[in-house]
Amino acid sequence: TRLASFFTQKRLIKFYPSYIRYSNSSVEKIMQDFEPDVIVSKASIPLVNVHLSAPLVYLCDSTVKWVKVGWPHFSKLGFSIMERWERKVIDKADHILTFSDANAKVLINDYGKQAHQVSVHPMPSSLSENLCGDEKRALTKDKPIHLLLVGKTYYGKGVDIAIEATRLSNQNGIPALLRVVGQDGNDEDSVRFLRICSKKDPQQLQNYIKNYQWAHFLILPSRFDAAGIVPSEAAGFGVPTITNASGGLATTVKHRVSGIVLEKNSPPQAYAAVLEQYWNNPEDYLSLRQSTYDRYQSELNWGVLSKRLIEIIQKAVNTHSP
Repeated sequence: TRLASFFTQKRLIKFYPSYIRYSNSSVEKIMQDFEPDVIVSKASIPLVNVHLSAPLVYLCDSTVKWVKVGWPHFSKLGFSIMERWERKVIDKADHILTFSDANAKVLINDYGKQAHQVSVHPMPSSLSENLCGDEKRALTKDKPIHLLLVGKTYYGKGVDIAIEATRLSNQNGIPALLRVVGQDGNDEDSVRFLRICSKKDPQQLQNYIKNYQWAHFLILPSRFDAAGIVPSEAAGFGVPTITNASGGLATTVKHRVSGIVLEKNSPPQAYAAVLEQYWNNPEDYLSLRQSTYDRYQSELNWGVLSKRLIEIIQKAVNTHSP
C-alpha cells in the first residue's frame, strides 16, 4: 500500500480487510448477545459481510461513488474496492437517511434504492442548543465585515478563495476581516489564522463559540463538501453562510434563507460581490440573519433530527419482514 501511495500520490484505501473481519465479527457477536429490534449505523464497513437479524437504518452523509467524482482522494483501485463493500450495506438497508439532495440522487439513481427508502435532512449543528442564540449583529459602515471560515484543510475548504475575496473586498472600499479557525497559516493585515479548538475542552469550546458570536458571515468556498456541519453551527448564532453548490452544501445552506449559495467553483469575485450587496443593504442582512436563525430552530439542530430519526426507526421496525 505504501508503494501504491508513492506512485499515485493517493491513499490506496481507507480500511483494510483485517479491520473488516474484526469489526464484522464484533457486530455479529453483539447481535447474538443483544438480539436488537433495529440496527442504526453511520458507518458501512462494520456491516459489510454481516447477515443482519434486524432492519437496518443507515445514516449516510456521502457515498463512495459520489465522493470519487467530487473528491478523488483515494486510488482508482481503492475506490472500486470500497464501493463494492459499501454497495453490500446499501443493499441491506431498509432505510437510508442522508444529508443532501445530491447524495440522495446517487443512492436512487446509481445504487438502486427506492425513493421511499431514502430520506433527506440537512446536517444539524454539533453544538448543543443551550450554547446557541442569535446575536442580532448588524452590519454598520463604521466597522469591518467579520468573516469566519472553519475548516481543517486549506485547499479543500477553499481558504485561498476566502482570502482573495477578503482582499478584493478591502480593495473595493468595503473593509473586511477574515478569521480562519482550524489550521495554521500566515497572518496578514485582514487575515488571521487560529488553530483548531477541541470542543471537548470547556474553555476551548467557549473560545470556539466566540468566533461565531464575532462573525457577520461564515464564508465556505469548499471545493467539495458532502454536507458540512459548520454552516449549521453558524446558523445557531444567526450567522448566514456564503458558499457554493459543491457537494451537498446547497442542502445544508438554503439559498437566501440561511445564506447565499453561489454556483459551484465560483471565483473570489463572486464572494466579494455578495459582501458588497449586503454592505449596501444592511436591512437585508438583518432579515437574512433572522431567517438563518429561524431555519436553525426548525431544521438545523439535533432535537429536530432526532424526532425524525425516531419516526424512521419505528417505521423500519413495523414494516420489516424477517
